[in-house]
Amino acid sequence: MDVLDSACALEAKQTAMALSNHFAAQPKQTQLKSADECYECSADIPKARQDAVKGCQFCIVCQDLIDKGKL
Repeated sequence: MDVLDSACALEAKQTAMALSNHFAAQPKQTQLKSADECYECSADIPKARQDAVKGCQFCIVCQDLIDKGKL
């Protein structure tokens, strides 16, 4: 293994550790209570969605836009 391979392996290890630490510090989505209203558009979030997606904070339309990077 040459110096470049060692550097790439070290960078990958550090990136994995940083991501692990970042996500460990974030609250789990399932621990959040589902919102009654969408945080983006204030539309009511149906009870069925609240039950199906624990911790949801957006209506299905806004969540779709967020997932597509348009919101």
